[in-house]
Amino acid sequence: MKKHFLAFLYSFTSLLIGSFVVSILYYFNITSDKFNNILLYFISISSIFIGSTYFSKNMKYKGLINGIIYFLIWFIIMLFLSLFIFKTHFGIKNIIYYIILLIFSLIAGVLGKNLEDKSDEVI
Repeated sequence: MKKHFLAFLYSFTSLLIGSFVVSILYYFNITSDKFNNILLYFISISSIFIGSTYFSKNMKYKGLINGIIYFLIWFIIMLFLSLFIFKTHFGIKNIIYYIILLIFSLIAGVLGKNLEDKSDEVI
């Protein structure tokens, strides 16, 4: 259970630190609105990628299944936050964003499974 929680902790901390740095850059007018949004999208995609890679290394299922599981957990959290806490509407822009997150989570799941420690294999 601790290994699974660490994957979500890695994603959350990278998302938190990245968003903090981007907000500081935006506060001091170093980045524009458009570039700030691009950086925030990049940070969310990379945090899902990092977490899904670590999650997949520690699971026994195939990489695609691990990527889907990891994405679904984050999808439920993000959907709950956006609909009930922040009261935003769900549109085509959000669907495209979630599809991109799913694709990167799947890629990271496969990559994490291939980076898995293979020390217990017989040569």
